[in-house]
Amino acid sequence: MLPNLVWLAHDPSGAVWVAALLLPLAALAIWFAVLGRWPWLACLLLTPFALLAPLETYYVAQYHHPTSAQIIATIVATNPLETQEYFGRLLVPLAILLLAGAAVALLAAWLSFRARLHWRGPVRIGFLCVGIVAMLIPLGAGFATLRNKSKAAKAESESASAPLREYGQAIEDGYPFGVLPRLFDYRSQWDRMRAEAAQFRTFRFHAHRVGPPLHQRQVYVLVIGESSRRANWQLFGYDRPTTPELSKLKNVVPITRFISTWPESIAAIPMILTRRKPDMAWDAPWHEASVLRAMHEAGYETWWISNQQAIGEFDSPVSMYAYEADHVEWLNHASWTAPGSYDGDLIRPLKDALRASDKDLFIVLHTMGSHVKYDYRYPAAFAHWKPTQLSPAGQGNNIERARNSYDNSILYTDHVLAQVIQVLKASGAVSTLWFESDHGEVIPTPTCDKEGHGVGTVPEYEIPALFWYSDAYQEHFPQRVAALRANAGRRTLSADTFESLIDMAGVTFPGHDETWSLFSPAWRYHTRWVAQTEHIDFDTARFGKQCQRVLPGSSHGAVPNAP
Repeated sequence: MLPNLVWLAHDPSGAVWVAALLLPLAALAIWFAVLGRWPWLACLLLTPFALLAPLETYYVAQYHHPTSAQIIATIVATNPLETQEYFGRLLVPLAILLLAGAAVALLAAWLSFRARLHWRGPVRIGFLCVGIVAMLIPLGAGFATLRNKSKAAKAESESASAPLREYGQAIEDGYPFGVLPRLFDYRSQWDRMRAEAAQFRTFRFHAHRVGPPLHQRQVYVLVIGESSRRANWQLFGYDRPTTPELSKLKNVVPITRFISTWPESIAAIPMILTRRKPDMAWDAPWHEASVLRAMHEAGYETWWISNQQAIGEFDSPVSMYAYEADHVEWLNHASWTAPGSYDGDLIRPLKDALRASDKDLFIVLHTMGSHVKYDYRYPAAFAHWKPTQLSPAGQGNNIERARNSYDNSILYTDHVLAQVIQVLKASGAVSTLWFESDHGEVIPTPTCDKEGHGVGTVPEYEIPALFWYSDAYQEHFPQRVAALRANAGRRTLSADTFESLIDMAGVTFPGHDETWSLFSPAWRYHTRWVAQTEHIDFDTARFGKQCQRVLPGSSHGAVPNAP
């Protein structure tokens, strides 16, 4: 019960009381009542949970929430070196506590067996009945609450099964028995994701390098941002200094009119990594591998280092491409709704990848960026604008707080990108960095109360993208840099990324289409389809007055044929 008590100490809300105390205690009462004739067996079967209790307690103390299927996936994918770096000096004490937890359970089982303890009589039956009733009370309360809701509120809760889902989640969040559904959820999601990844194993681009060998190491990095809107970047004209470090660096080329086709990661990231085109449905069948496979075929050692999670409704479709890489690392030990896992954590694995071999590298860094909750995306040192969404109530209005929190997350992204560039500079390699966000974000304004993404507004499609190159890259490939600079101000979109990365790294393959590559003079404008509920030409669309929702039609003037 220790993990539950720590969770309750951090969050004493009514829902946590139910999930952390009422349901686990009721489940334990039922457990010991059912196995009352063999209490030694009850203790013995709880030994694995006693073993893991210190680890779960540590996690809850760090992130103020229980683990989940996604966190289990991250832990399973973690190698011993990453584990040592994560726990540091706490590794040995924590290992001792794990053994102590198991020892206590085993000792209880042995003592019970030796004393031949048995639990019989009406008290045992009473505990069983009380436990069952206590387990059912939250479920009954959920259905009663739904019944008393208005029709509109019922519709918003999606279905009459909402209390069942909430009840199931409460059981899953509790310790110890909630670990079982978490493990089952992890296994099913993991197996499904790896099965989807397997479909790409036999695909080949037949990619190869172009031009003579350089005789100098090449390192190319793709950084995928999260929920970053171009309008809040100083580098693109914003009136706040949100990108002070990038703005001072030389060899940084802002790609000023870049958009994402989709306002959600599940569809937007495959558009970055593959040759999918913007007029396709996001779930249209696709059997072609990603840019990672092409780079591998061309002789690059490939890495995927992620501060996001390996499995989940919106993570698994991305992870299946991640596992095309030669090396995969998952760093996020928190969750979307908890603080503590910052994008700066990507820097050490990046350095480790550079030291691990002297081969040419293609590395993908997947960040948490500016995903809600914004204040969880940056350390306290980057809380430059205040009040934020975590400030005490009464300080500023919702619009001001959201803007400040969001801008602080951009400020931290600027710092992380500048650090990545410094690592590449220090490597001495011919190197580049390509950054783009998967999609943008809508934040509250005086005319729009929306926050997040998936709505289909202009700020969700207009994303920041930039290119940095080393002096050595400019020396060896001046034509590529010149072409990129010439195309940087044109109407471009995330569907240009795949072919651009191919040319950036000096790779080609049968069917390579340079009209989609910003590093080629052959690049040309393609209709910039964006999609939410339907495909809309962004350059001839209407923009709603309140939230700038992108709508079919033309009210802001047709776009000429030239880009």
